[in-house]
Amino acid sequence: MNTTLGKWMTLFIAVTIMFTPILTYLDALHREAVDQVIYQNMKEASIEGYVSPTIIANMTDTLITDYNFEPTSIISITGTSMIVPRGGFIEAEITVKRTPMFIMNMFNQGEPNYTRTFTIMSEHLQ
Repeated sequence: MNTTLGKWMTLFIAVTIMFTPILTYLDALHREAVDQVIYQNMKEASIEGYVSPTIIANMTDTLITDYNFEPTSIISITGTSMIVPRGGFIEAEITVKRTPMFIMNMFNQGEPNYTRTFTIMSEHLQ
């Protein structure tokens, strides 16, 4: 009985040690992807003066097609919907579901969602 219990405990620890760095790296890559997508699209929103539905759709499509986010995952994007004249600030917020950090759900996984807020000055000329 002791050897069986010892083998299962060793297996549990080994699986945790093997997969945690990979999953942590994947989570960091997803965070960087969200940061890059919002940064690139907010430059376009700065010129337009607001976060248009086209920009929101472009952000969602980029995350799904280029960065392999699940189409069924929660991707929530909100932003300034009224035109802001030059010198004002435009704000956008992306919330995506995070990947698990541990293979077994016995440890604290952290927040279930990752939220990134980005503010940029409007360059829209009327």
